[in-house]
Amino acid sequence: MCEICEKITLVPNFKSPKDYEKTMAYIGELIKKSGFLLVDGTCPVDGYKRGGYWVDDIIYHIIECPKCGQKFTCVVNTYRGGGSFKKG
Repeated sequence: MCEICEKITLVPNFKSPKDYEKTMAYIGELIKKSGFLLVDGTCPVDGYKRGGYWVDDIIYHIIECPKCGQKFTCVVNTYRGGGSFKKG
């Protein structure tokens, strides 16, 4: 990991839907302001809800550091609850 990645705020476990939504806003900022790349995902970063409902039971996004290539994964289970934003 590089000096950019070391500053990333990870979330080992989402405790509420609000935690997930805050993390998605944070990921959006990383993409816009820090140049992180969205390399994979089930939907656009700002498109995890449609008409007030989750777009799927499992939603994930993988972003990559523009400097060192380290990947970070955000995944949430909207049906049973839980998820995380972790390195790798």
